[in-house]
Amino acid sequence: MTEKKIILIFGKRGSGKSYLAKKLIEKESRLIVFDTLGEYTGGVVFENYEKFIEFWRTTYTRSFRLIYRPLRPDIEIDKIAEAVFALGNLTLLVEEIDCYCTSYQISEHFAHVVQRGRHKNITLLGITQRPYGVHRLLTSQAKEIYIFNTNEPRDREYLKTLLGQEIEVKLDQLEKYQYIKWTDGNDNLEIGKA
Repeated sequence: MTEKKIILIFGKRGSGKSYLAKKLIEKESRLIVFDTLGEYTGGVVFENYEKFIEFWRTTYTRSFRLIYRPLRPDIEIDKIAEAVFALGNLTLLVEEIDCYCTSYQISEHFAHVVQRGRHKNITLLGITQRPYGVHRLLTSQAKEIYIFNTNEPRDREYLKTLLGQEIEVKLDQLEKYQYIKWTDGNDNLEIGKA
């Protein structure tokens, strides 16, 4: 990922979301993963915020791959977002982003990352099973969206509203581990495989 942007990955459990995310971040040299599901390796793992920040203070000027597994994700996401926005020049991956960036609520610091992160050279990668549940600020700022299979009627209706009626036909055509890729400024919906 060279251009800093917001990338979203939607789809039901076991569809290939995390696999694709791992592929997208494999070459990132400055990475923080907010790993609520314990699915990521290949970096220094933390479960304590103070130890995470203490370690980060010694490495923030260099390359790093940090995996933070929060004990209180609903509270700690804002602390991480504040630190990420203050530092800039990195990629932040957030699993289950709909839990912290709901359709009704988004924290102040997380909103800064979404709205102005690009100007601080921040890429945000958000992953969720439920696109209907994410804040509209997030989808309005997205430059790429990958949609794996989803069967929930509200999610499908939301995707039709967001990306057009064509999405429903393409969703019905998806095979296992396939996704639909939407890119801002491009009218074509591409099908790919994780």
